[in-house]
Amino acid sequence: MSAGYSSRCKVCNSQHRVEIEKWAKEKGLSPRAISSRLKEECDEDISYKSIWQHLNEHFDIKTEAKEQYQKSQQRFQKAVERRLSDIEILDDTIADNFELSQATTAWLKDLIKQRKNPPMALVQLREKLQSEMRQAIKQKQEILGDDPESKKADAVQSLVDLMIAASDPYD
Repeated sequence: MSAGYSSRCKVCNSQHRVEIEKWAKEKGLSPRAISSRLKEECDEDISYKSIWQHLNEHFDIKTEAKEQYQKSQQRFQKAVERRLSDIEILDDTIADNFELSQATTAWLKDLIKQRKNPPMALVQLREKLQSEMRQAIKQKQEILGDDPESKKADAVQSLVDLMIAASDPYD
C-alpha cells in the first residue's frame, strides 16, 4: 500500500489520524464530512483538501484494493491453468487408451474369428487399458465436480444453507 508519513501532512501529524482514517475506510465518509466531524467532535481544524490529499497520498485505499484484486486475479488464473492442464492430460490419456483399447479389441476379435487362442498378454493389456481409461474418466469427473460424491456434497451444503436461512430470525 502506498501508505506513509509526511512531516508536512496535517493528518499524518494529527493526534486523531487513526480516527480520520477509520472514518474514511470504515464509515466511507467524504473528506468534507471528515473535516466537519473532526471540527465538531475533536475541535481540530483540518481542511477537506488536506484530508483528501492525505487519503490519496498516504492512505490510498482504491489503489491498494486494485493492486490486491489484480494479484488475486493472477493467482486465480494460475490455478485455473493448472486445473486445465490436469484435465488436458487426462483427456490425452483417455484418448490414447481408447485408441489402443479399440486396436486390441479388433485384434482379439480377429483371433477369435480365426479360432485361435488369444495371447494372455493381449487380454491383460486390453483389461489394463480399459481400467486406466475408467480411472482417468473418474479423476476428470472429480476435478470437474461431476462425480457422485461432489454432487452429494453440493446437496448437503444446499440443505445446510436452507436450514440456516430458515432458522435465522433476522432474515
